[in-house]
Amino acid sequence: MNKARALLGLIFIAILVYCGLWYTAAFKAEKQAARELADLRDKGFKVEHGKIKLSGFPYRIVLTIDGLSVETRGPGMDFGANSVTLISHLWTPGHWMVEGREVRAAFADEAVKFTDGYMRASYKQHGEDQAVIAVDSYETEDFLLEAAPGLKAPTSLKNWQLFLRYDGTAEASDGLYEKRFLDFKLTLDSGNRLELAGGVMGPPLLDWTRDALGAWRDAGGLLELDSIDLAIRGARAKGNASLTIDEDFKPLGSASLAIAGGPALAKYLMDMGFEEASSLEEMGTQAESISVMAQMGQLNIGSSPIAMMKPVID
Repeated sequence: MNKARALLGLIFIAILVYCGLWYTAAFKAEKQAARELADLRDKGFKVEHGKIKLSGFPYRIVLTIDGLSVETRGPGMDFGANSVTLISHLWTPGHWMVEGREVRAAFADEAVKFTDGYMRASYKQHGEDQAVIAVDSYETEDFLLEAAPGLKAPTSLKNWQLFLRYDGTAEASDGLYEKRFLDFKLTLDSGNRLELAGGVMGPPLLDWTRDALGAWRDAGGLLELDSIDLAIRGARAKGNASLTIDEDFKPLGSASLAIAGGPALAKYLMDMGFEEASSLEEMGTQAESISVMAQMGQLNIGSSPIAMMKPVID
C-alpha cells in the first residue's frame, strides 16, 4: 500500500513538473514570437498582425498569429497570410513546423509572385542569427504562380520545394564578403523541371531599394548558382553561373552550360519571348557546351544577343 502511494505521489509530482515546464516554455515562446516581430519592425520592416494565441497543451506548443503581414520598405518582399501557425514540442526547442493559410507573397518588385491556400515549412534555429528553413506547398491544387522571370501567364505547379540556410553572422574579410549569408536550393516542376542550387554572398540584403542593392553590389555582392538543371521535353541544360548587378542595376555575369537538344530548347525560349534564341536550333541533340553572358543590359549566348535586360529595380 505504501509503495502504491509512493508511486502515485511520484506520478503526481512528475505531472506537476511537466505542466510547469510546458507552461514556462510555452509562455517563453509566445513572448519570443512577439519579440521577433518587434525586432523586424526595428530593422525597418512593416509588420502587422492580430492576436498571438497559445494552445496545444499537453503534447504540443502551438502559436497562432492571425492576419500576419510582413513587408520591406522597398518592393523587395511582401508576405501575408490569414493565419500562421507555429508548432513545436517541449523536447524540440528551436525547431518549429509552420503552417500558413491563404498565403500571398511577392519578391523582388513582384518579379516573383504567388498565392497558396495552404503552405507549410520547417524552421530550425541555430543560435541567434542562423536558421535552416524548408518550404513547400504540401498539395499544389490551390497554388498559383502569378509572376516569375520568363512566365507569360499565371500557372500552377505539380511540385515545388525551397530550402534556405541563413547565416546572419557573415563578416567581411579584407573588404570582401567571402562567406555566404544565404544558401538555397529550389525545385520547380510544371511539367518542365528546374532545379537551382547556390548562395548569395555579400552583406545580408534586407530591402529592395537602390541604396540597399547598391550597397550590396559595392560590398562584393554576388549570386552564385552552383548548379543549374533545366529539363524540358526533348532538351536538357546543366551548368553554373555567377551574377551581380552593374551601375545601372542591370544583371551582370556569366554562365557555363552544357545543352543537349538545342532545337527543343530554342523553341522553349522563343515561346517565352526570346526570339533571338533561334540560334540554338543549329545545335545538335548531343550535349554541347556554350557560354552565356549578361553585360551592358544585353544577354548573349556565345556571340549572339538573345534579349535586352531591364534593371532589377526602377
